[in-house]
Amino acid sequence: MPIGVLFVCLGNICRSPAAEGVFKAVVAKDNASAKYDIDSCGTGGGASGWYKPNGWSYHEGDSADSRMKKEAKKRGYHLTSKSRPLNPEDLHRFDHIICMDNNNVQAVLEAARFWGAEYEQLAKAKVSTMCQYCIVNKGATRVPDPWYEGGFDTVLDLLEDACEGLYTQLEHS
Repeated sequence: MPIGVLFVCLGNICRSPAAEGVFKAVVAKDNASAKYDIDSCGTGGGASGWYKPNGWSYHEGDSADSRMKKEAKKRGYHLTSKSRPLNPEDLHRFDHIICMDNNNVQAVLEAARFWGAEYEQLAKAKVSTMCQYCIVNKGATRVPDPWYEGGFDTVLDLLEDACEGLYTQLEHS
């Protein structure tokens, strides 16, 4: 079974698709792509109740933000995913659910609680934050949301650092 890694941000158009693209490149560089199931998703993009029946998510089906794609392309990353919200099946499919900030962590846990005790337990066991894996930027606590804060290049700096750390940890655990 491949190791499942799911990257999560708010709308799944900036940070998490970039993390997905960077991590895929890190894994491919080591010819290990077949060992991993890598994807990204969002926590509704700011829509309340996105995880409930008939809930909806901002940006669902959209490509990554053009500004994020442009900065990623400069570094050789191609962001091809389409925005989607986290769903209950993700909590079974993925071994590691990696959130860009604590707000994303709280949103994942809120959704999991709504879906039931089984999902809440899975989420608690699998959720971490991206910056936990930083090697160089050890003081970082979150990947800032460039949609609101700018700094697409800073986001990529953090993601490159954290993805290298994550890959090293996964390969040596």
